[in-house]
Amino acid sequence: MLEYSRTHLGDSELLRHDAKLVGQDCLTTSHLVADIAEIDVRQAFREAGFPSLFAFCVEGLHLSEDSTSKRIQAARAARRFPALFAEMGQGRLHLTAVKLLAPHLTRENADELIAASAHKSCREIEMYLASRFSTPKPPPASLIRAIPT
Repeated sequence: MLEYSRTHLGDSELLRHDAKLVGQDCLTTSHLVADIAEIDVRQAFREAGFPSLFAFCVEGLHLSEDSTSKRIQAARAARRFPALFAEMGQGRLHLTAVKLLAPHLTRENADELIAASAHKSCREIEMYLASRFSTPKPPPASLIRAIPT
């Protein structure tokens, strides 16, 4: 249990350590997503005895359903837009950001959307996408009342 104790670290050392771990986590996540993308393309999960990529990730890799869903969505989006792998690996985009961006990415707008979403929270990205892609609602129809005779 002592290996998880951080009491021996000073504040600045603890903060540096966390920043280093986050960087490693981003890189590891991007590599895992790249592997999942390749497993998906090859359908290698079948050779391992799984009926789907989702089943492979949940049952074979022991990821949660939510984690699996995000990683598969990110893998499929990054196959279409490979810059996403680097953005995740360098910590500029998190998995949920890629999930939010994926339905909106096109060849014409990918660079712009990716750049606008770098280092943003989910809420900030949702607000940006809503302002960028929402269609204005038509004004409410006027009510016409029948005049009693």
